[in-house]
Amino acid sequence: MTTVEEPGRRERKRLQMVAHLVSVAGRLFETQPYGSVTMEQIAVEADVAKRTLYNHFPTKEALLAHWLEAELKHDLERLAPELQRRNGFVARVSAELDASADWCGRHPEHLAAYLRHRFLSLGEASPQASTQADPDRGDIAQLWYMLIAEAQASGELSDRCSTKQLTTWFHHLYLGTLMRWLMEPTIVLRKEFAQMVALFMDGAVQRT
Repeated sequence: MTTVEEPGRRERKRLQMVAHLVSVAGRLFETQPYGSVTMEQIAVEADVAKRTLYNHFPTKEALLAHWLEAELKHDLERLAPELQRRNGFVARVSAELDASADWCGRHPEHLAAYLRHRFLSLGEASPQASTQADPDRGDIAQLWYMLIAEAQASGELSDRCSTKQLTTWFHHLYLGTLMRWLMEPTIVLRKEFAQMVALFMDGAVQRT
């Protein structure tokens, strides 16, 4: 007699496998050049069949994206107390951008591969759809949204545009700044982020 596994239990097992694969891949990404890490190596290190790995992540870039987003979530959690101590949108968003600049400075190759993956997958069905319930995923745009909403509520930012619209524009500025830095690595990313925030504020500041 075949035992039918409960959907909830299957989902928990799937998430456990995803977390295991991401953890193994992340360890390899941190200790080896990104280009030298292969899917076959990840499968061997994770002690799973290649088919199992590809069933969860069709490409190495998809694994990288999941790992980076999980790292981002953990970083944002560690940064939360510092954000709470700061007053105002500029001070709070600058704390996160400084931390982002430090991470990008240590992982330029990973960042370039991640951005290529994100832009090449534009218009496709989101690979995150099947992992929406995964608590280890993070999205920096969620932080932008929260900070912008708080700034609009306090009157620091104008409410002429919706929070969602301002978040989209700010996120595009963020991604554009990262791409400019990757193409011109002599740029000081912290200073570039500061100029980006100044540009955003000049257009979004509340005017009396």
